[in-house]
Amino acid sequence: MWIFIEVKMYIDKVTLKNFRNYDNQEINFCNNINVIYGDNAMGKTNIIEAIFLCSLGKSFRAKKDIDLIKFENISCEIDVQFEKKDRSGKITCKIDKQKTFLINGVKQSKISDIIGRINCIIFTPDDISIIKDGPDKRRKFLDMMISRVKT
Repeated sequence: MWIFIEVKMYIDKVTLKNFRNYDNQEINFCNNINVIYGDNAMGKTNIIEAIFLCSLGKSFRAKKDIDLIKFENISCEIDVQFEKKDRSGKITCKIDKQKTFLINGVKQSKISDIIGRINCIIFTPDDISIIKDGPDKRRKFLDMMISRVKT
């Protein structure tokens, strides 16, 4: 049995300050399909990582938050503006000595408060086991993805 949940959500804009290889970058998206392209090591995955970070509170690549700060800087900031159903919002992640999240300018006391605000699923080459291994891995993956959806 398959269950499909449709949640209308769009990323409007991502702003990066001292994040990975970006000094100060604003990326505007349309509410349809967006293609991020460029040469190797230009920062395409960094944009995806920033959105993922504001979606789930952690990087899918870096073990330590300090690794997300651009070299020779002491902090970084990511803003992700989104539209969902009948409302818009902004999640901000600030990383310096600690990681702080804000939703529409209001500081959040727990990382779990941001989960489900931006619906995000990432599939990397490391996730090939979902296809190759048994159905228990696929069920676990689907359960995790469905649990992130707040309607």
